[in-house]
Amino acid sequence: MVVTKHFAVHSTKYRKSLIKYILNPEKTKQLKLVSDFGMSNYLDFPSYEELVEMYQANLTNNDRLYDSRNDRQQIKQTKIHAHHLIQSFSPEDKLTPEEINRIGYETIKELTGGNFRFIVATHTDRDHVHNHILINSIDLNSDKKLKWDYAQERNLRMISDRLAKEAGAKIIPPNRYSHEQFETYRKTNHKFELKQRLYFLMENSKNFEDFMAKAPALNVEMDFSRKHARFFMTDRDMKQVIRGNQLDKRQPYTEDYFREHFAKRAIEQRLDFILPRARDLSHLLEIAEQLNLKISPKKKHVTFTLKEDDRTISIENKKVSTKHLYDVQFFEEYFDNRDIIPDPDLTNLVSDFESYQEEQDEDKLPSEELLVVYKDFKEKRDKIQEFEVVLADHQIDKLVKDGIFIRMTYGVKKNGLVFIPNRNLDIHESEQGKSYHVFIRETAQFFIYNKENSDFNRYMRGRELIRQLTHDSKHIPKRRRPTMASLKEKIAELNLLIELDINNKSYQEVKDELIKDIAQLDLTITELQDKVAHLNKVAEVLLNLNNSDPENKRLARYDYAKMNLTPDIKLEQVDKEIEDIQDQMNAAIDDYEYRVRRLEKFVDRVNFEDYRNITNVKKFSDYGLFN
Repeated sequence: MVVTKHFAVHSTKYRKSLIKYILNPEKTKQLKLVSDFGMSNYLDFPSYEELVEMYQANLTNNDRLYDSRNDRQQIKQTKIHAHHLIQSFSPEDKLTPEEINRIGYETIKELTGGNFRFIVATHTDRDHVHNHILINSIDLNSDKKLKWDYAQERNLRMISDRLAKEAGAKIIPPNRYSHEQFETYRKTNHKFELKQRLYFLMENSKNFEDFMAKAPALNVEMDFSRKHARFFMTDRDMKQVIRGNQLDKRQPYTEDYFREHFAKRAIEQRLDFILPRARDLSHLLEIAEQLNLKISPKKKHVTFTLKEDDRTISIENKKVSTKHLYDVQFFEEYFDNRDIIPDPDLTNLVSDFESYQEEQDEDKLPSEELLVVYKDFKEKRDKIQEFEVVLADHQIDKLVKDGIFIRMTYGVKKNGLVFIPNRNLDIHESEQGKSYHVFIRETAQFFIYNKENSDFNRYMRGRELIRQLTHDSKHIPKRRRPTMASLKEKIAELNLLIELDINNKSYQEVKDELIKDIAQLDLTITELQDKVAHLNKVAEVLLNLNNSDPENKRLARYDYAKMNLTPDIKLEQVDKEIEDIQDQMNAAIDDYEYRVRRLEKFVDRVNFEDYRNITNVKKFSDYGLFN
């Protein structure tokens, strides 16, 4: 699909050099593959050199207003002046450079919520077309900086993948890999079963050596002595071995793959242990080496080098954990925000860590218990409730090669998209047309995209997704495994099938009144935000009218004329007006959040009342309980 990389830009001089590089006419079809957002374009047909100066002037003027408003003693705020992203596409995607540029533009617009200036330049000088994206670190209002953390990294990747899927799926192949086919594959395929066993082994092994020693307990043989790793299950009717690259083409199962898995776990274990004991970053580096972990912080990334049993493995911070990014910014913020602690006793650091490791590994099963527990694990996995939801037409956003995007609502006034892969989807054709059947397990996780604000992107459990899709489609989901041990268990499972009673007039009136108030406040907040954005732009222009740099002054004068400003308008007046409107906006937001909480409590109450009053005969008859 798409590969994304992020680099922080630590100086304005380098930022300008980067603008020169990414706009290279030879790489961007003579600037035809360049797009931007939030820029004042005061030149109609700029040359390459003029475009570089114009973009740099836009970003510099943005910076100056922020600098004038903020305490520059906040040293961390001065370090990052822009964010450089590379978004690479495979030639197999068969997308045009223009489409790739549009994907880059839409990705960053959605990622930043349209609050930051950015440039997208598409380079065609390689076999794989790729975007170079430069995001200014300061928002359009010159009020705050873009914080790059693990959540931003995840959102970038997920949004980028979603838009690429949508753009790359113009022709839907007739032979789709359906849910029905996946179920057959899951029950009979050796590769699926082998991957389940290897996953279970990794979860119950302390390190690579323990992993290898326990493999025979699950009837798994592994050979890493050849070019490709080879796997065999002695208790299944296998005709030949399975190679590691057959289990996952993107990430083949090799000895290095498994060793890196356990190294990442060991690194994170050490970080969890020593972070609370370290005074600051330099102290952290010092005590980490006592546990055979070398931490090498650099501007763009942090490298962790672990030495165990005469083996050395180096891993970059992005690969270490799914919980934290573990970059320099993470460590600085960790120590800045933590309360001052007394110096811990580090005399027995190594032995204390070994005891900590033993505690962490207590839940790892011994070899003699593995097979019994694995069979129980498989049985429980197969018993997990799976629901079939028939989608309504209005829920379908786009059908793509790999699955389907579904529109949904979640929370209050939040609309999002969720991707359902082909293995969870069946498409039925009849005389009435096509119907889309989605199969969701209660314990599965799905990623929700909020196109308007990526801060609201989140994972959702299958159980919650079933409720949302059922409520939106008005179809009651079918159980895939309806057998129940007792009537009591069956009634307990009916909670997922209950819908709101929308015919209750008193409930409806209260709800309508609350929504009306929330909508009015939403309009008020939007108007105030627009006023603040306009006044911030005025302040930026006024501040840069006397800029010593001629290009910056030229940009300011262009905006001054375009906005019909007069000499009567003073920067101090504008700042005072911004402050007053900000106070009004904060009060409106507080009121808005209060009413939203009231609405959420009201919805919970209606749910509770409906659960109590719903007609038992109607619901139970669907399951034949009174037949």
